[in-house]
Amino acid sequence: MAKIFIVEDEAEIREELIQLVSARTHDGIVGACGSVKEALLLIPSADPDIILMDIELSDGQSFEILERLPLTPFSVIFVTAYEHYALRAIKAGTLDYLLKPVKEKELYDALDKASLRPNVLHAVQKEILFDKQSKMLVLKTLNETYFVRHSDILYCKGDGGYTTFFLLDGREITTSTTLKEYETLLPEGLFLRIHKSFLICLNLIISYHHDGFVFLQGGIQVPVSTRKKDLLMQKMTINNA
Repeated sequence: MAKIFIVEDEAEIREELIQLVSARTHDGIVGACGSVKEALLLIPSADPDIILMDIELSDGQSFEILERLPLTPFSVIFVTAYEHYALRAIKAGTLDYLLKPVKEKELYDALDKASLRPNVLHAVQKEILFDKQSKMLVLKTLNETYFVRHSDILYCKGDGGYTTFFLLDGREITTSTTLKEYETLLPEGLFLRIHKSFLICLNLIISYHHDGFVFLQGGIQVPVSTRKKDLLMQKMTINNA
């Protein structure tokens, strides 16, 4: 039986999670709380296998809990209403995240996944979560979650409410998130939106053609809007300085 601890500051959602988990005969609740302070006090003695953890709590963020807890072999499933937090919810073995409102099937699938790998060390999870050198983006599609390094992104193409990522290894990943949102998530010193439909990695530009195109690594041709031309020239000058 998996021992599950819940950290959620909204009492109604916390109770809903307790009921959903309790409905599974092979899982058991070993504790629940709603704050960073309580979690740091209760989790060590509860010795959970899996922690369901909201990110925004009444007295801080749950990342602080992971930073301050002693090294313990448990798995973490983040539960959040904000998809941008997935940037920090990097999967390390059984690390996962769910968006609110939590769907029963998604919760159970995440618990099953976590239970299959109970020995992933908290130390490894922390290393990936808090290593500032690990520049990664979480891309969630209908069926899978991908963890992509910024340096592996060649360019992104927006199409209405969807964005397709074109990676250096040839993969294409399409998500139901707008290009505008990814523009705010990716570092502006490394990426630039050069057209309403295109966001590119500045380090992978091979050349700029004055007829309004850039060529990226691999010979990819991407259009540049007239109003973004000067900014592109400025960024290219800075990057090559």
